Amino acid sequence: MYSVAIIDDQPNSRKVLKNLLAQLCPDVEIVGEADGVATGVSLIRQKRPDAVFLDIQMEDGMGFDLIKFFPAPEFSIIFTSGYNNYATEAFRCNAIDYLLKPINPEELVKAVEKLSYRDADWNHRLSSIMESFKPQEDKKLRLPTTKGWAFWKLEDIVRLEANDSMTFFFNNRAERILVAKTISANQDVLPTNRFFRCHKSHIVNRDYIKEVLREDGSSYALLEDETKVPISRRRLSNFLEWLKGNSL
Repeated sequence: MYSVAIIDDQPNSRKVLKNLLAQLCPDVEIVGEADGVATGVSLIRQKRPDAVFLDIQMEDGMGFDLIKFFPAPEFSIIFTSGYNNYATEAFRCNAIDYLLKPINPEELVKAVEKLSYRDADWNHRLSSIMESFKPQEDKKLRLPTTKGWAFWKLEDIVRLEANDSMTFFFNNRAERILVAKTISANQDVLPTNRFFRCHKSHIVNRDYIKEVLREDGSSYALLEDETKVPISRRRLSNFLEWLKGNSL
């Protein structure tokens, strides 16, 4: 018998998968459901399932964001998605399968059968693979300026702030550069274990966060230079989990 958790922000998708598992996979016990990254992390830590059926695009983040909270997971990962363009990244996470929605019953059965393939060396292999895809944080970020290029070490970047379709970069020398890229485009090149997008207009470096504050019903990250960076309500739980996962 295998215990599984279903993490998907669409209630109907969870319902369909539950029904298929009940009909086709008698060796599977569903131990819980979650509707996003933050709730999924809590569910996995509480129930410790053998496997997780994990949606890729959810309201509060990507399925890949959830996996980063478990550097050497003790559970198998079966991704479910309505899109096939994430398959390469999914298998970099050593997922045992990638099921396209609507889920094909035969493919689902084959995916569940793969749960028996796990061997004693699974965690070691998975940890090695995840390690090989960690960003190289000793590299510098190349930022275009009006005079040419500026090269900033990632460790020196304190925060980013959106400015319409452009982004301000701030460093620990009280310098700033305006870059002609959206904050989403800049987010894609930053290592997620160091930087977090805590608000649609703000990204912070964990090394410069001094406190997390609540004032007048809103949440803020207080940085070492006394800057207050807003934390959106829908990102707060995920942000706190991220801080916990990257702290001693």
